[in-house]
Amino acid sequence: MSDASQLPVAVDIQPGEDIAAYLQRVADANYLDFRDLTSHRRTARVWENPEHPFLAQLSSITGVAEERLRAATLGGTYPGMALGRARTGRRYAGQPATCPRGCFDTVAARLNLVVLCTNCEELFIDRLDPTPPPVPTRVRHVHREVMATLAATTSSQSAQDRLRRLESLMAEVELALWRNWPPLFDGETQQWRTRAVRWVDRSVITGRYTIARPPSITATLLTLTWDASVDRATAEAMLDDIAIMADPWDPDPQEMPDWRNALDARGGLLDLLENLGIQARHVPTTLRLHDDPMILPEHHRTHRTAEALALTALASEAHGTAMTIAAAASLHAAGSSPRAQRVAARLLHDTYALRRLAVHAERLHSAGLLDRAQARAELRGIQRLPSSALRDVPRAGGAHIDREVAAAWVWLDATAGRPAGGPHPHRASADIVTFDTALDPETKLHLRAWWQDRLANSSDLLRTQESASPAAATEESRDAG
Repeated sequence: MSDASQLPVAVDIQPGEDIAAYLQRVADANYLDFRDLTSHRRTARVWENPEHPFLAQLSSITGVAEERLRAATLGGTYPGMALGRARTGRRYAGQPATCPRGCFDTVAARLNLVVLCTNCEELFIDRLDPTPPPVPTRVRHVHREVMATLAATTSSQSAQDRLRRLESLMAEVELALWRNWPPLFDGETQQWRTRAVRWVDRSVITGRYTIARPPSITATLLTLTWDASVDRATAEAMLDDIAIMADPWDPDPQEMPDWRNALDARGGLLDLLENLGIQARHVPTTLRLHDDPMILPEHHRTHRTAEALALTALASEAHGTAMTIAAAASLHAAGSSPRAQRVAARLLHDTYALRRLAVHAERLHSAGLLDRAQARAELRGIQRLPSSALRDVPRAGGAHIDREVAAAWVWLDATAGRPAGGPHPHRASADIVTFDTALDPETKLHLRAWWQDRLANSSDLLRTQESASPAAATEESRDAG
């Protein structure tokens, strides 16, 4: 950093200007590099709330009072704001967004919930989206309310709670955005929504997450979720809707029964489950399709888990035993979330959802019914696969095979479910996917045969124990009498 003597060229700071933007102008006017002037990068978080000694030193070299420099920081401009990182997924990166009218870089651009210039209320732009269309009027109304809430986060618990709900909703709805859902907000055009959907499809759904979300996309998510963030119940209702809409699978109408209402659909599905012989123990903890990856993307899991819970309860009912969603979750023993259970309860009374479950049931039956509950009980305790089971696994470059990952793979293959409830519920998905990719078809068949033999032996042992038990002998004599 430059020494404490005042620089040759004095530059004044503008109202609302970000301190880093101001210091960049100071550096340019004095033919200095920003880092040589300040010892920090322009995008460093130190500019959000610098310490007193550092500001005092900057004041001495720029000739600008420390109080004015403090006012150009987040901590100074918004003294009532909690500066914790918002959980909306991605915040500014590389450099904060800027005002297209050429207003001096505003300090608020460092906040990822701020999408409009605080001087002129124009939509910020950045390198990812330099020419957005005109911002809908509704965004400006919502933005003012968001700014007022942000400014009260250190003094108001309700403001903190609302922002937490807002952040959760924004992060979730991004992965469930459609051209017609959520419904277009007031003033939103189809062009505006289509641009947002295309950006999400290109940059988010594909897994190529960008660090920074363009202000136009943040503005869309912010406006769509602000009203729902008003209280916990409303936020939870929208989160449940999001869980359903985030699942892109739409069955072929030709595969779906033509049930007209929820009552007919439920009765028809119960008959179908009985005729197919599908019982609660046959249903996995998540409903994966044939071409789905071994581990579903996170934003698909809630709905598919809910569908599995609903189908489990209905399968039990179809064979004469009423089962609640909570009881289905207990049978799965896979730690389903309250949200998944809420969604599952909704599915039981929704015509389209019940028609979808009928397609799942047909596919489960076509693939061959297996006792998934037995598989879960038998394989849950296998932390590491025995060496014999891995004899034919490719050993690239002689590398050591991780038998814990192998156990997780066998769990997923045998239960057709999800990692939750298994021997390694928190193992990185990438490890399991990499292991799966390295397996050739012959080796997969070998590992599948291993767990099938283990389950068959377990079933034989259980039947032997039951036939030899006193209770079984008593029942046989009673039948004979």
